[in-house]
Amino acid sequence: MKTLKFLAVPVTILGLGLFMGCGGKNIQSEVRPYSASGEERNIAETKPETGPGIRSEAVSPDKSAEVDREKRIREEELRDKTLREKALQDEKTRQEALAREAALKKAKLETVFFDYDQWSIREDQRTILNQNALWLKANPQVRIRLEGNCDQRGTAEYNLSLGQKRADAVKTFLEGLGIALNRMETISYGFERLLDRGQNESAWAKNRRVDFAPIR
Repeated sequence: MKTLKFLAVPVTILGLGLFMGCGGKNIQSEVRPYSASGEERNIAETKPETGPGIRSEAVSPDKSAEVDREKRIREEELRDKTLREKALQDEKTRQEALAREAALKKAKLETVFFDYDQWSIREDQRTILNQNALWLKANPQVRIRLEGNCDQRGTAEYNLSLGQKRADAVKTFLEGLGIALNRMETISYGFERLLDRGQNESAWAKNRRVDFAPIR
């Protein structure tokens, strides 16, 4: 019995020593943060962005080619339309020119004459002007130039002025007969265009005149 007591004491001491040794050690607790696996990271990186304002759309080559083809078709249609309109306008202009040419060939516009140093319309010339006005009314597409002329007596400056007065007098007379002013223009040649260079009254009378020149 004594032997058991003696054995119990060392065992007790040994147990206390072990207990004290364990109590002196630091107890560490470590919480490791969560780390995603490689597969999870790949999924997150390849996930498409769907936030507001983000839009990605690729135009296919076929669609782009179709757009270009339609654009070329529209451009060709516009070019063809322009060419057709130009051709029609050219043809209209050609027909109008032919009509004017035909009218000019048939024109029967007679010259009117004046007394010496005068620009008033003589009574015997009014019938001629009336006939000319009738022809102009029948050919409204024709415009005319009224060309004033004088004989060679007097200065060049004076005759240019006199020739202009004669042309203006005829223009005013025709306007009174219903010929529009925008169909007539006037010019004076003075004595530059003599029909007869003789030095007598018969020659001079031929040069005091207003000629009618249709304008193409």
